[in-house]
Amino acid sequence: MARDTRGPLPPETDDLRRVSLNPPHWRQARRLLAAGAVLTSLLGVAGLIGVMVDDRHEGWRVLGVPLTVSLSVVLLLIGCAAALACTRRQAAKIFTLTMSAATVAVMIICGVAAVHHDPGPLGFTAPAILLWTALFCWSIASAMWVMPDQIQGPDWVSRRRSDR
Repeated sequence: MARDTRGPLPPETDDLRRVSLNPPHWRQARRLLAAGAVLTSLLGVAGLIGVMVDDRHEGWRVLGVPLTVSLSVVLLLIGCAAALACTRRQAAKIFTLTMSAATVAVMIICGVAAVHHDPGPLGFTAPAILLWTALFCWSIASAMWVMPDQIQGPDWVSRRRSDR
């Protein structure tokens, strides 16, 4: 139990009860993780198909982001990991927090590579910064939704009294 709820409640708040936000948030977070898994997997598969179809094996560009083989495989792996994270809350916590940290690092690396005009195997260009920024926003939003009690605390609602 949280420190703020140990011991007797003050008289002016004795009609309140603590309600965890975890169960409804977890159901919604699973949908958010599943949607992210589908989108990143589709982008990865589209990139791999583009490399196979293109005669020069350069791949397709989606909104200016070159979908290289390496980037497509990374996106496909992110999609698979997100799908696995849908199965357990602890896995979702680890996945979303790891993805948040990793995408911030990749955004910085991508920015430096874009300035030096050296995209490398992952296609680090200026438009790719937006891809990694979107993945960061999705990851941090998912993390905040997976752990509502740890971030914002529980909700407090009035107790129902039979004498009222």
